[in-house]
Amino acid sequence: MRIRKSAGIFGAYETRNREIDDMFLNLYTDKAKGILSEQRFVKLTAAMEREQKENQKRLKELTLSLRRSNEQESDVRTFIREIRRYTTIQELDEGILNRLISRILMGEVKKVDGEKFQEIKIIYNFVGEIPAVTE
Repeated sequence: MRIRKSAGIFGAYETRNREIDDMFLNLYTDKAKGILSEQRFVKLTAAMEREQKENQKRLKELTLSLRRSNEQESDVRTFIREIRRYTTIQELDEGILNRLISRILMGEVKKVDGEKFQEIKIIYNFVGEIPAVTE
């Protein structure tokens, strides 16, 4: 299931930007008719331009976030397909490791209370590091 650009928040910003465009036209008409002073026209249009620019910035950020989310979803689906191929394996071999794992990061060996510990992080293809599950 791909996440799609919905009419929700995207639509609200797009609708508001169209409203601002209409308001610009009305303000210009009022200014041309002498109903609105030049000073008031400049203040109102500056505020509306700021709002419109901020809305466009938010739309761009939302679009980027949506794209990233869709890419992550695709990567997770690919990882699940790959991992399902190996659910019944009896022995790991080089080919399987190369297919599933991007890299393995090994920390330095530390001694705690006389026991050696070493942090190991496995970075999987498609999904990155999977956090450890605690009970």
